[in-house]
Amino acid sequence: MRRRGAVRSVALGAAALVVSGLLGACSGSDEGGGAPKLRGEITFGVLAPLAGDLAERGQDLVDGAQLAAAELNDQGGVLGRQVKVVVEDGGCTSATGEQGATGLAAKKVVGMVGGLCEDAAVAAAKAMAATGTPFLVSSARADRLIEAGVSSAFPMEATVYQEALAAVHWMAYRSAQQVAVLDDGSPAAQRLSGLVTDRLKADGLPVSRQSTDGPDLAKLAGTVTASKADFVYWTGAAEPGGRLVSALRQAGYTGNFMASSESDSPKFLQAAGEAAEDAFLTTAAGPKLLPTAADWTARFKDRYRRDPGRDAMQAYDALRALAQAVRQAGDTAPSKVVENIPRLEDFTTFTGVLRFAADHSLTYDNYVIAQVKGGTFTLASKLRTD
Repeated sequence: MRRRGAVRSVALGAAALVVSGLLGACSGSDEGGGAPKLRGEITFGVLAPLAGDLAERGQDLVDGAQLAAAELNDQGGVLGRQVKVVVEDGGCTSATGEQGATGLAAKKVVGMVGGLCEDAAVAAAKAMAATGTPFLVSSARADRLIEAGVSSAFPMEATVYQEALAAVHWMAYRSAQQVAVLDDGSPAAQRLSGLVTDRLKADGLPVSRQSTDGPDLAKLAGTVTASKADFVYWTGAAEPGGRLVSALRQAGYTGNFMASSESDSPKFLQAAGEAAEDAFLTTAAGPKLLPTAADWTARFKDRYRRDPGRDAMQAYDALRALAQAVRQAGDTAPSKVVENIPRLEDFTTFTGVLRFAADHSLTYDNYVIAQVKGGTFTLASKLRTD
């Protein structure tokens, strides 16, 4: 992350010198061609659900952003000014997302981070579009935000296509010969399974695809085993994914099993039991899987007395990225900050260099391959799919 004012001094005696110093400290403009203000604080907004089922994740997101602000201030702030964070409840609906963003806009934030639920994040991005206020969407999936085409919004999560690429690359790495792609019939699962299947066919690899919305996973496991597949990829929900791998092992399947990010959940491990061992997972990187996040995790835990989640890590990086864009712009004007976000200089997150493509998708996605070892998810590999 990256990026002052002219002082006119007049020798009119001690009192006048004091006045001159005060005027110098207040000089500059946040919007015009002048230098940025050196007075007051730079305020960033955080949008997160603070009530309901996702309140815990929302608080994790807020804590990550606040830790970033505290560390920026320990380092001297941004453009010589202290960083302040203000928070609004964005909920999980379009209405609450728009309301939360409007509340932050009224507080004249320089930029906004957060956004956990897609509906709320898209509505918030559109609400901020009128002022052009930059919005680094730290947790909501990228696809709908990119489709919305809001020029001031930048999702920091990867797309479904990038998850599909991560899966296909891992299959190639594991020398898969016959792949079975399975989903639970939900729209999101079918989209991912379709993308994976199409890519495998384009690569000339034998693949079968099947959707199931029924409970008879034992029958499905028998079909997969009979097909001679040596690699199974499940794109559906976590709990049936766990039951599926258990059914496969009971049916005698000895090949590779991999699930999508939907199965990055204790529900998968609980449903699979011992059958989960050695299963792979395509998932967005979190602090528990990244050795590079160990020191930061310790700092977070020291401050908040708990381990951070992915939302905290993403919000931490997002707020630092906004601060860097302000530094590079040398200004807090929204248009100038937005202009600098796609060209951050030497800025890295916990997963590597942060770059955005022309459509604001991540140039370098944040997917990793996890593997179950000893009943817990561990890092198997970090892959670039660019």
